[in-house]
Amino acid sequence: MSATVHRRSMRLSFAAGCSRILPPALVLTMLVLLAGVKAGLEPGGVILLAAGVVGIPGAVYKGAKPLFRRRGIPDSRRIRIVAVLMLIGTVICWAIPLEAPIPLTVAALFLGNAVLVFLRRRLDVSAHVSVLTFAVLWVTALFGGGWAWLLILSPLMMFSRVALREHTRHEALAGAALGGATFSCFLVAMTWS
Repeated sequence: MSATVHRRSMRLSFAAGCSRILPPALVLTMLVLLAGVKAGLEPGGVILLAAGVVGIPGAVYKGAKPLFRRRGIPDSRRIRIVAVLMLIGTVICWAIPLEAPIPLTVAALFLGNAVLVFLRRRLDVSAHVSVLTFAVLWVTALFGGGWAWLLILSPLMMFSRVALREHTRHEALAGAALGGATFSCFLVAMTWS
């Protein structure tokens, strides 16, 4: 085995590990759990929040895929249903009302998902990169600069998605831009509230 082939297989192994360890559903779940803890919810409330905001839409996104495909329903409709479920979760968080930062965090997640649905009509924007970029910026802003080391995860995920040929560089960068823009909206809303 040549050194070039060995380096390439190590790089692909590392890249696959990054994408496998930090899938968007896990990152979103951790983010919602942290928002619940930050808001002072009891453990049961935190779990209920994560189930409603991430679990149910995630189950529809992943679990209903075979059913939709068997019936010839396009994936775009399933993705729109997930966006509607996230909108319902956002409205419920505002209507209850839950303590900050839950409503704004859930609203930002909905906004990011809605924009992702729209952008994917033209460009296969990386959801992995978008979600992770938003998450590391969110954690750093809400829990302090001691968590700034997490910022390295976004470029690692960009490398991962490009190395695995799941996305082009442009699509990975678009994901980072979307995550940053969504976080900026969250930050502006937090400042105004």
